[in-house]
Amino acid sequence: MPVIVVAALMAIAPLSAAAAQDGPRGDRRSPGREQSQPRERERPQMSQSEAQRIAQSRAGDARFVGYRGQSGNSYVFAFERDGRIFNVTVDASR
Repeated sequence: MPVIVVAALMAIAPLSAAAAQDGPRGDRRSPGREQSQPRERERPQMSQSEAQRIAQSRAGDARFVGYRGQSGNSYVFAFERDGRIFNVTVDASR
């Protein structure tokens, strides 16, 4: 008898879990999905050449060595002055 009760409970459990995830009736969202929040409008990203001009103005009289790519939301440029290499980062958002 206890085996039958345990088997019956195991058979019902998945239905109960699915019903709990379903949400209230009439809610058309799929289970487990969060309702999308309105996003903050993303600002346009500046071009690499515009960021390079900003980096060169920040580096002063240093010689431009190269572009190191993007790190997160920033452009990274390499400059050389007095035999030392240093990086200048410029935030890509406007």
